[in-house]
Amino acid sequence: MNYNIRIDEIHIEGNKFRFMVTGEFEILSSLARPKLIMHFSNGIEDRRIPLVLGTLNRNEDVGVIEFESNYVYLLDYLFWKSRSSANAITMHFNLLYGEFYEEKIAVDMKPGILEQDEFCYLCQPEGNLLRFIPQPDFQEKLARYRSRTERSRLKTWTGKIYKWLVFAASLLLLPWMIVDALLATFNFIGYADKVKKSNPSRLRKFIAHINARLYGLSGHKISAVKARAYYRKLKCEYMKHSFNRIAKKNPVVPNRISFISLRRTELSGNFAFVYEKIKDDQNLEIEMYLDPKDIMQMTKKEIDHFAFLCATSKVVVLDEFTPFIHFFDIRPETRVVQLWHACGAFKTFSFTRLGKPKGSPQKTRNHRNYDYVTVSTQNVKICHSEGFGIPTDNVVPTGIPRTDVFFDAAYKEKVRSRLYKEYPQLRGKKVVLFAPTFRGHVKETAHYPMDKFRIDEFMSAVGEEYFLIVKHHPFVTERHPIPEACQDRVLDLSDQTELNDLLFITDLIITDYSSLVFEASLLNIPMMFYTFDLREYMKDRDFYFDFETFVPGHFFFTQEMLQRAIVKEDFAEEKVPAFARRFFDDFDGHSTERVVKLLYHALEE
Repeated sequence: MNYNIRIDEIHIEGNKFRFMVTGEFEILSSLARPKLIMHFSNGIEDRRIPLVLGTLNRNEDVGVIEFESNYVYLLDYLFWKSRSSANAITMHFNLLYGEFYEEKIAVDMKPGILEQDEFCYLCQPEGNLLRFIPQPDFQEKLARYRSRTERSRLKTWTGKIYKWLVFAASLLLLPWMIVDALLATFNFIGYADKVKKSNPSRLRKFIAHINARLYGLSGHKISAVKARAYYRKLKCEYMKHSFNRIAKKNPVVPNRISFISLRRTELSGNFAFVYEKIKDDQNLEIEMYLDPKDIMQMTKKEIDHFAFLCATSKVVVLDEFTPFIHFFDIRPETRVVQLWHACGAFKTFSFTRLGKPKGSPQKTRNHRNYDYVTVSTQNVKICHSEGFGIPTDNVVPTGIPRTDVFFDAAYKEKVRSRLYKEYPQLRGKKVVLFAPTFRGHVKETAHYPMDKFRIDEFMSAVGEEYFLIVKHHPFVTERHPIPEACQDRVLDLSDQTELNDLLFITDLIITDYSSLVFEASLLNIPMMFYTFDLREYMKDRDFYFDFETFVPGHFFFTQEMLQRAIVKEDFAEEKVPAFARRFFDDFDGHSTERVVKLLYHALEE
């Protein structure tokens, strides 16, 4: 692959590192975006972080993608476990583009301009490496630099404090404001409409009038949203206080393993498989915290119990992003094991999305507490290392426990018999599973554009031999309307039935960007990808690999194209076995045993 990368400028101020880079890549794909990954090491752990490419311009005339990058990184937030060390930090570039990947690419790191204040770090270009050297008394200088930064923030806070004092003084006039608002609400005096809503209720008028008076006097309003945010912050602070108080009074219990999940109320998924293997070990003390509550709904007792398990367990086992645990400075004796729910690596997440909507900023503590993350293959270690902001060695390719059922013939037959008994209309049909993922960045905004997949049109096009099962992502609350004429050939099972169980009776999968593709590949199920918004999705979310060559099947931009391919039975099923071999190291049904071995190793550390 041909590329030209130039380091134009490097600026270091305190712990801030501004990198200005330009260059060109040879165009290898019509869809894939090149990715430059900065690979840092301090001799203790490594850290992968994407170079944020601010501009990408495809110049088809000369066959190159032109790019530039200008972004500020924080050197002392690169590492977590060893962030206080004063070791020199080295950095080189890795390049990922489509199917091309290379470590330590040949780039002359000598910049056109190098500016540094020599306060905390010095930068030395050495061939294709940059070396950041902490200055003498590094920690003391860094503390002074931060203090200087805090003083500049203090000016802003001084203004805020003044506004709050004025707000507090304004509250003394609240009785007059209430009377004034009542008179205005009932039209006894003139009322300037402050409510952005036609025909507002009297209560809205009343509140809006008081807020208008308060804002005019102090620049503040009474806001339920702000009050809730402040209350949430207080509860988070209490959780941290509870953890620290418990940690001071209680030692880590050397044989305690705690399973903590904020997404499930009972043992299921990876947790269930691992628990079944260790539950009879009398030498273990096994604890559970399974409660999908936000901190706003948690009682004091629940917060204390959560903090107690995190503070006193030798091993904490997670199965999903668990934000509360990152409030804590986990004790050195404790090991945090993340049994990440997804196989392989598909859509980018967390720190990989640096600079993108909902990407994790460098300063966040999220994910960095993990001592081990289990994945399905050696091939995705670098993806999870980058995404979670943890050392590459912390990512362990044990396999995913819940996939063991795909190698259990008795379980398969049991599930098939149960599903055919529950839904006898499926017998003798070619079952198509429509399982798209959601659009939106978070659970609260999750949705799927229902009009993009028209069930009546689909069922009419594919023929009577097909039966359609609809299974939306759990975050999507809206349901596809099922036309009356199709009700004997369509089931919406979004609210029931484990998705993996449905695979045992599925003949064809239609999805888009769902990680379901990994599990389906273990059963060699043909897959089709209905990706009407692929370019927009890539721009906003992006993938770790080139979508064109990554997916084990054809992808389609319109429903009509999808339907024609199904009628022709053009499924490209030959792509599925190679895909499975790429994203799974083992096909033996013993992933749970390897994870259990990792947990016992963590207990002994």
